[in-house]
Amino acid sequence: MKIISRYIIDEFLQVYLISITALSGLYIIVTIFESLKDIIALQPSVNAIVMFYVTQMPGIVYQTVPMAALLTVVIVYTVMSRNNEIGSLLTTGISPFTIIKPAVIIVVILSLLHFVLGEYVVPQANIKNAMLDSQIHHTQSSLSKNFKVNNIWFRSGTDIYKVGLFVPWLDTIKDITIYKFSKDNSTLVNRTDVNAARWNHGAWDATDIYMRDFQGGYQTAYAFSKSTELQLPFMISDFRHTGKTPDEMDYSELKSYIKKLKDEGYTYAPYDVDLNSKITYPLSSLFVILLVVPFSLKKRKTSGVMLAFGVSLAIGFSYWIIMALSMSMGNSEILNGALAAWLPNIMTLLAACVVILFTKW
Repeated sequence: MKIISRYIIDEFLQVYLISITALSGLYIIVTIFESLKDIIALQPSVNAIVMFYVTQMPGIVYQTVPMAALLTVVIVYTVMSRNNEIGSLLTTGISPFTIIKPAVIIVVILSLLHFVLGEYVVPQANIKNAMLDSQIHHTQSSLSKNFKVNNIWFRSGTDIYKVGLFVPWLDTIKDITIYKFSKDNSTLVNRTDVNAARWNHGAWDATDIYMRDFQGGYQTAYAFSKSTELQLPFMISDFRHTGKTPDEMDYSELKSYIKKLKDEGYTYAPYDVDLNSKITYPLSSLFVILLVVPFSLKKRKTSGVMLAFGVSLAIGFSYWIIMALSMSMGNSEILNGALAAWLPNIMTLLAACVVILFTKW
């Protein structure tokens, strides 16, 4: 039994390495052609170009892991079936589940590694890639490289600005505090607290503005305005460009940001879907292979690698279409964020159970 398992594992790893290399290579080639026009026009340095595509590779591999696993399982077991290896094993009394077990174990391990890749490698690579993209397109923001979507601090002259929260889909910043110091930066002369400001036609429309003047360490004046146009030294594009996206956050960071959105009373549906997807997407490899294994083990006269490739592509694209629709409904709050992320896996698992139950081994 160990010999059979070792044989299947060896075949699986060889095909998987070829599959993920081919899929990732195809992905990066398409990406290069898509950005070729910009590269020719902007003429960045060779080092910037190389590093730009290198930092994209972790994200590309992350995206292609499930398809590579699906393709590998179909090819390995279809070839074994065509060579009568599956039939020989079944006639000796070995159960189909024993034959499947090595692939399932490998895919479980791959799912764990997939999660680790998405948690620790991809976010940092995406941040570096965004910086390189800024350099190539000459759109580097003047704000700090450590700019985040919450608790943002930066300085402009003698003034210090703090933005408690940035809500991208509402073009809104929340909990703004402006500290104005004397010319020698030794004394606070004014503090302005703003509940929220929304970007509207090139200006910040602020609400609930509290302004206080200080002299000699004591408050000398106080004013309140319900709403006014606020003059700030940054635009919404600075936040959009430099603020972290869900792809640039790890699980705990994104969860913390969602909690802050909840506490502030803002909608957090798009981020909730992305948070749950950080768990469900690495597990997708396991569910899709359970769906295709029964087909792969069947002996067919027309079976072959090309047929296997076609089946895997059809199932893979079907999964991604369902995932896209489900996530879209989650972003629109038609579905709960967790349900939207888990729905493709649940549907795939149910389909796999039906196929397995009705397959005549």
